[in-house]
Amino acid sequence: MLAVLLSFSTNLNKALWMFQNARQDSTGAYYYVMSDGSKVYFTVNPDLQRMLNTLLATYPKEYEGIALVDATSGKILAIGGRYEGNPSLRSFKMNDYPAASIFKVITSVAAMEVLGVEPWDSLPFCGPIYRRRPHRWLNCKRDTLPKTTFALAFGRSNNPVFGRLAVNIGKTALMEVAHRFYFDDTLFGLPMGYVEWERVRTDRDLALLGSGFDYSYLNPLQAILIGEAMATGLMWRPYIVDYVEKDGEIVYRSTPQLLNAPFDRTVLNRLREISRFTVDSGTVRKIFYDRNGARLLPVSVGGKTGTLTSRKYRALTEWFVGFAPVERPEVVVVAFSMDGSFVNVKTSYLAMRMLQGYFVGKFEGKPVSYKRFRKRYRRPSRGG
Repeated sequence: MLAVLLSFSTNLNKALWMFQNARQDSTGAYYYVMSDGSKVYFTVNPDLQRMLNTLLATYPKEYEGIALVDATSGKILAIGGRYEGNPSLRSFKMNDYPAASIFKVITSVAAMEVLGVEPWDSLPFCGPIYRRRPHRWLNCKRDTLPKTTFALAFGRSNNPVFGRLAVNIGKTALMEVAHRFYFDDTLFGLPMGYVEWERVRTDRDLALLGSGFDYSYLNPLQAILIGEAMATGLMWRPYIVDYVEKDGEIVYRSTPQLLNAPFDRTVLNRLREISRFTVDSGTVRKIFYDRNGARLLPVSVGGKTGTLTSRKYRALTEWFVGFAPVERPEVVVVAFSMDGSFVNVKTSYLAMRMLQGYFVGKFEGKPVSYKRFRKRYRRPSRGG
């Protein structure tokens, strides 16, 4: 029994399996009955979990997941997913989703530390910003290149800017920062994401890696850690077991565990600042604002998006890793999907609705870009 209890603090894989097979008591609390009769109670909030389940049932995709996590402890407040189209948390255990532009968080931290880049620094680039053109990014012959601020480049996911930054940073420094975020590592009894470093040989390869176009893969649980780091500068071990009760007595209670502090306070402040631009003037502004230009949330939100077609699964992968409020983060949200069909409702929409569930208690308002959900199968194409 002691070994089982201790495993709750290290083996999230097993705890997620228990939650997937949990029941609800009369108060709505989720619990799982073990073979010895003890009851494992979970940290999820019944109301938030109900909202999450509604979103997943309304907008189903082949591989999908949403997690809402306390930013200051790692406590999981709601979690759910779909695997091969069926409700399952197995989608959180895969580590071969393309990291896409989420890897720009790694590039950003390295740029701040190695190059001293600040949010309002003006950076040159040669577009187009969403096309895969590393040779053009690095060898543009224009006498005067257009410029953008680092913050706006992050918010709009400007690939040429991040490709050029990665080359200036260098492979060794980029690798060191990536390892702080647990790339090429194992945690919670599960393999985390990885980078195909052996394939990164030239400046062209480094530009593709730094911009998120190639060579990097991500695990959703690792994405939670990235979101926690963006929010607080700390990585807390995500946990879903609250306490274990046997014969009316609590025999185990979980406590927050700090895993890592991947960067200093200066980098944290800069990262928070640039993360605002993703929501306020970047890739998901139309998701978080209505047609009148009003916020759909009563708090500020920071985050990063990622979109790329998986060669292995021939399916479009979408990410949103975010947190709120930016000034004093309370919650981290991670939403992801991988689907081989054309789906109008984006993953960032699911994340926005979960933040509404947390801060407002209900879904309200309609974003600018909202379209009625429908699926129409087509040949997958590579995204940026």
